[in-house]
Amino acid sequence: MFGEQLKKLRLQKGLTQQQLGDYLHVTNGTVAMWEHNRREPDAKRLQELADFFDVTVDYLLGRESITNTQEQTIKNTIQTLEQLTQQLKNIFPQD
Repeated sequence: MFGEQLKKLRLQKGLTQQQLGDYLHVTNGTVAMWEHNRREPDAKRLQELADFFDVTVDYLLGRESITNTQEQTIKNTIQTLEQLTQQLKNIFPQD
């Protein structure tokens, strides 16, 4: 699961394995091994990846299904809907 998540996130950012490897100071071969689940990054690299992609380590490991960005978007949408509901109640008060 980790390798699939990593590859998906890397491609969403339009990065090559080499570019991601350069950022993390590892070889593109190391990134390829991670993406093919032949190796796993150590805890430090895992946290660096999570920070870089703005996701949780749990998301990278497949233990969560949404990213931090998606979660924040959902929270913002809920807040906006609550504000609109209140505005509508003020415009159309119910007896």
